[in-house]
Amino acid sequence: MHVRVAFLIAAAALQVRCYNYLPLRRSSLVPSAYLSITLTDAGSEELGPYLGPGVLVVRGRYLGATERGMAISVSSVELARGQILEWRGETVVVPGEFVRGVEERQVAHSKAVLLAGASLVGFVLAYEAFGPGSSGAPGDNSGPRPTPH
Repeated sequence: MHVRVAFLIAAAALQVRCYNYLPLRRSSLVPSAYLSITLTDAGSEELGPYLGPGVLVVRGRYLGATERGMAISVSSVELARGQILEWRGETVVVPGEFVRGVEERQVAHSKAVLLAGASLVGFVLAYEAFGPGSSGAPGDNSGPRPTPH
């Protein structure tokens, strides 16, 4: 039973990173969608005081449209040098004229299946090596038993 629970937890944890970003039209945005917004050069410069210098990509949950632009709960930003900085969900409004492209994060089913299969093989091998029946397993009762007093 414990092996099944461990397998399910590990498989779920491994699948967290199994996503692809696909292009999206701004007209089809829905609140709570996880987006990756690529900024224009002007957008990177103008939003520098809010996002930090040299930010190229903003990632986070779409909160909705405002009169100034797209409100995003930011989870991370990617700098032009490729460095990724984590955020804690602060809200930033990105004006439409500063957006070069918008992509939505979607589950990559082929990656998830591959990772789940690799996880299963790893757990089976670990169970074979360390599970019940292996030498010195916790279930081994061949040693002397304490006598009751």
